Amino acid sequence: MAAVVEILLEHLDEIGFLWSQRADAISSPDYREQDVQELDHRIAAHLDGLLVAGDQCFEVAAPRLGEEDKSIAFAAAWCLAQLGAFERIFNQLEQCNLDAVIEAFCHCCIDSVQIPLKEIYQNADADVASAIGLILATHQKSLTPNRLLEFLGHDDPRVRERAWNTISRSPNA
Repeated sequence: MAAVVEILLEHLDEIGFLWSQRADAISSPDYREQDVQELDHRIAAHLDGLLVAGDQCFEVAAPRLGEEDKSIAFAAAWCLAQLGAFERIFNQLEQCNLDAVIEAFCHCCIDSVQIPLKEIYQNADADVASAIGLILATHQKSLTPNRLLEFLGHDDPRVRERAWNTISRSPNA
């Protein structure tokens, strides 16, 4: 059993590492389309390696959502999102590495959880809600402006930065 967990952790680590390489690649003139596609294929292969484990995948990924290392937290959030396990993420948003969750959710389909995301945006504290607002705006979902105004005047610079990024991506800004 411990060997399986170690293999799953290796898959998560590799997803995080490869995603970091992918992020660098898409902003560099040194990479070609086929280079990025190769990274995408490798990421998908590691996701497949996690999916084979079934429920053990959840047990390995969920505790890593709060990792300080963004690449590990991203890999955990992205993996859970790909599995449709959004509720596991929602249940611990306040303990999550929110920057990792933002990146993961911005790179997956959120249509099935649009309503709960909008509820979190309306009701959560500013740190969490500003992260959710950025996710929704990235997916071109309309937001109510009252929270954005709150975030723009917030004491936390991360909340203000997310608000400005949300405005820049929002379809109704």
